[in-house]
Amino acid sequence: MTKVVLLGPVPPWRSGIADQTVRLARAMTRLGEPPLVITFSRMYPRALYPGEADRGEGVFPADLEVEALLDGFDPLSFRRAAEVAAQRRAGLVAAAFWTSVFAPHLALFLSSHRAEVPDAVRVLLCHNLADHEAGAPRRALARLALRRADVLAVQNAGDLATARREVSEARAVLVPHPSEPVLVVPRGEARARLGLPQGVPVFLFSGLLRPYKGWDVLLEAFATTRRALPDAVLLLAGEPWGDAKLLESRPVPAGVRLFLRFLRAEERGLLFDACDAVVCPYRHATGSGIAADAVSHGRPVIGSDVPGLAVVVEDGVSGLLVAPGDAGALAAALLRFVREGLAERLAAGATALGRRFTPEGHARSILSLGGITR
Repeated sequence: MTKVVLLGPVPPWRSGIADQTVRLARAMTRLGEPPLVITFSRMYPRALYPGEADRGEGVFPADLEVEALLDGFDPLSFRRAAEVAAQRRAGLVAAAFWTSVFAPHLALFLSSHRAEVPDAVRVLLCHNLADHEAGAPRRALARLALRRADVLAVQNAGDLATARREVSEARAVLVPHPSEPVLVVPRGEARARLGLPQGVPVFLFSGLLRPYKGWDVLLEAFATTRRALPDAVLLLAGEPWGDAKLLESRPVPAGVRLFLRFLRAEERGLLFDACDAVVCPYRHATGSGIAADAVSHGRPVIGSDVPGLAVVVEDGVSGLLVAPGDAGALAAALLRFVREGLAERLAAGATALGRRFTPEGHARSILSLGGITR
């Protein structure tokens, strides 16, 4: 009997949300609670998606029970998905929430499912409480879904306070982003495979190049760093959105290697293994899959002191945190990392931190919200 239904994108849909959903489903399966995963057949209307493509090649994970019932173009598909979830009589329904685009769809799903199975627990896995750079209209739209959940699972203390203040109808709990154990390629081998020099400082920015992630702040900071450390290298890796697309037509800054495209998991992993530290210069963030991936590879994070990083990165132990948007402070942190020889100590801290935020621990936290103990 199915006890759990998960709603959200899974690969080949392209996003950190999809990666986290499939990791959660697999962790639940390893714990003996295989969920039914209800995912998308179509996701974003093209006009609402600024990237190249929201779906890659391939099929849905064969090791999971997946039904592609959700259509982003058709809110009524979410009501039909609610009927399927109700037929399973699952006690726990957990849905990924990250954008107001699908808030009306999820509101319909949650209301329909409550009418069918009132005793079930409906959880929104809140990667964001509202879209990045969202204004008041989008925040109001997001609350359509947030107020129809029984529990809001958020990833940082700031969102926890916001959820308890603004969405009193639901119970809010803190469930930090998990870190997935990986097979690490030795740094020297990873650099050789990427054609990178040995024995020099290598920093990595990974993920979508979006304004809130501060890639432009990093480029300014790295230019300062490079003047003091002429052999330093910055890997700028990910699909460019908005103004970041101009990087493809401009001269490449000294010491910067560009990988401006969506990268497969194994390609991203090689970049993590090749670097000395991952840089997350976010202007704001509610959670960070990149920071979680960094610690899973045993790499410290140099980033902004924002709620989404502070829950993963301990300043001076597993990374270095600076004020968001401050290129000078970020450059100083990069220089300090190299000049004080912090790589080994902070890498050890990152590795230890990764062992605390396991996928199984994350899955147990979510399962417990539905009264399921494993």
